[in-house]
Amino acid sequence: MENIVAVISDYGLKDTYVGTVHGVIRSVNPDAKIVDITHNVRPFDLVDAAVKFKWSFKYFPRGTVFLILVDPDPSSESIIVSTEKYFVVCPNNGVGSLVFKEEPPEAVYRITADHYFIEGKGNFRGRNILAPIAAELAKLQSAHHLGEEIEISKLKRFRIPSPVEVSPGIFETIILDVDSFGNLILNMEYEGKEPKSIEINGVKIEKVSEKFSGFQKGELFVSVNPEGHFQIVAYMASAANILKAKRGMKVKVEF
Repeated sequence: MENIVAVISDYGLKDTYVGTVHGVIRSVNPDAKIVDITHNVRPFDLVDAAVKFKWSFKYFPRGTVFLILVDPDPSSESIIVSTEKYFVVCPNNGVGSLVFKEEPPEAVYRITADHYFIEGKGNFRGRNILAPIAAELAKLQSAHHLGEEIEISKLKRFRIPSPVEVSPGIFETIILDVDSFGNLILNMEYEGKEPKSIEINGVKIEKVSEKFSGFQKGELFVSVNPEGHFQIVAYMASAANILKAKRGMKVKVEF
C-alpha cells in the first residue's frame, strides 16, 4: 500500500494554509506520503483545478488518495469518490469532471464520520474536514466507514468546450490554460496530424516544432504540451504577453 495523499489547492504558498493541511494529515496518519501536485490553481477556479487534476492523476500509483481543496461553494457536500484505482476527497462541485471521464466512479460517499474532524476556528473545510478524512482513507483504503454511500448520479459534473469545425479543416478552439511559462495550451489534442497554421488576435503562426531549439528569442511556434494538447509557444519568452492572450480566448486552427 502506497499511503499517498496527493493535494491540489488554490491556497498558494504565501500563507500557512498548506502547512497546516500537511500537519493535520501527518497527525492522523504519520506514515502518509504527501505529494503537492499544485497549490497555484487560480482562486476558486474549478475549471483550472479540473484541468490540473486531469493532467496529473494518471501518473500516481493505485490506492492514491487525491485531496482536492478548491472550494468556491462552502454549501456543497463533502464527498469521497472511489474508482477502480484511486480515491478522491473533495467538495461535490464538479472538480473531478475531467478525470471521471477516464477513471469512472465506482461509488460516491457523503462524508459523515465527523469524529475524524478537527476543531478549528473559521470556515476551513480543507483543514478541518477533508484533510483528516483523506489521511484516514489513505490508511484504510476503504471509504465504507467514513461516509454514507449515495447514488453516483448525485455527483456534480461540468463540461469543457470542445473544438468546433467551422469549415472544412478549420477549427475554432479556445485557450484552455496558460502555464507559468506563458505557453498557451489549447482545448485541442494532437492526433497525429500537424496544423498548417494557428491564428490568434490577428497573428498567424505557421511554424510547428517538437523541439524547443533553433528559434530566436520571442519567436512564436506551435508545439504539443506534455499532456498531448497543442500549445502556442514563444521561445524563451511568454506567448501570453506577446499575443496579449488569456484563457478562454478563441483560436483558429487550420489543417
